[in-house]
Amino acid sequence: MFKVLLIATLISSFLFSTVSHAVPLVTGKPVTVQHLGKLDWPADEENESAPSLTQLVANDINDLHGKLSCELIISTPGNYHMALKDAMYGRPDLGHVGLLKQMGELAQFKVSICWSTSPPISVDQIANEELQFKNIKMVGRPSLVMAPGGVMNTLVAEGKVDEASRQPFLKNYGNVMLIRADKLGIINNVCDLVGPTRVVTPHPTLEPGSFGNFSGTIFNVADQNYLGCDATTLFNSIFSQDLASIDMSGFDNPYNIDGVLSAFGRGSTPQGTGAKWVASSRIMHRDIPYALCHDEADVGIIFYHQAKYIMESLKGVIGDDGIYIPGCELAIVPLDGNVNGDVPTPDLPGNRIGTLHIAKVNGSYAKKVNDGRDTLYEFFTTSPIWMQILNEYGMTTP
Repeated sequence: MFKVLLIATLISSFLFSTVSHAVPLVTGKPVTVQHLGKLDWPADEENESAPSLTQLVANDINDLHGKLSCELIISTPGNYHMALKDAMYGRPDLGHVGLLKQMGELAQFKVSICWSTSPPISVDQIANEELQFKNIKMVGRPSLVMAPGGVMNTLVAEGKVDEASRQPFLKNYGNVMLIRADKLGIINNVCDLVGPTRVVTPHPTLEPGSFGNFSGTIFNVADQNYLGCDATTLFNSIFSQDLASIDMSGFDNPYNIDGVLSAFGRGSTPQGTGAKWVASSRIMHRDIPYALCHDEADVGIIFYHQAKYIMESLKGVIGDDGIYIPGCELAIVPLDGNVNGDVPTPDLPGNRIGTLHIAKVNGSYAKKVNDGRDTLYEFFTTSPIWMQILNEYGMTTP
């Protein structure tokens, strides 16, 4: 009888531990990241052209004007931009001649290529055949598209892409916490996001896919693992933020620096520890690190490969003259606090693994555009070099 009772208890305990619950509704509103400073991101090419008008700002193009176009336009999310750069510009150490060069000076019929690295905008970009960055408008219909599964489903349903060409070509390893280095030892797992910890996420309406992924990960990891907190309480402590409780009167005036800082718990009149929930203004892979580096937030949930790239790209370095060049010091913490283990924790319940898909856009294009598109498509779906590039940045192929 005792054995039967013990077995029944163990079975019941196992079933209870694997039950997952629906992610609660978001009832609050975030404070938006404010750009009072700058981040020095690596350029695609080391050798800058002369003259150069590059400034340390993100996507704010004031002094280049007009409508530009390329023959082959790629519409793609930007979260794997570091790997895409290597594919396009080349990796001599891997014996890879960049795809730009292959279809440029090495090709019989040169084809110009453009791509943006932003939130998934392909549905509108294909329909409207344009994309704007401040005073520059890129005009033309994309011929190749990469997108998350949900967006690709929409493109297929609307007849915008060739369904037969659709296939997965990239898989990530899930999400981690990217934190300010001064929060090491304070933020140890996802349960430490309660209390005064300031959390930055993608914008819930401008980047709903990434926001749903990361906010859902916070809840699901807490809900499906024994980490010491209630998942619903944790979720609501972040995403039920009442903006009416924050004095935003000076926040909307970009010239009132102290008023802006106040909302983040800084400046001469800090409002406690600052806004609990902060969200990107448009592009999360730029704004999440900005918020962390400029002390507008303490922690962000983000793809592991992005966290790895951001941490390595923005950290301080020793210059050629031996002098330390200050940077932004960040750290990666597994969602479950898997100390001294693999990062991210393999097969962590509740941590969502993302996959990107590739497809050819329906439409009439010049032969050299179709040929160029076929070369790109084949590389991203079959090349072992592409797999090696992905592995180096913390991603893989499906």
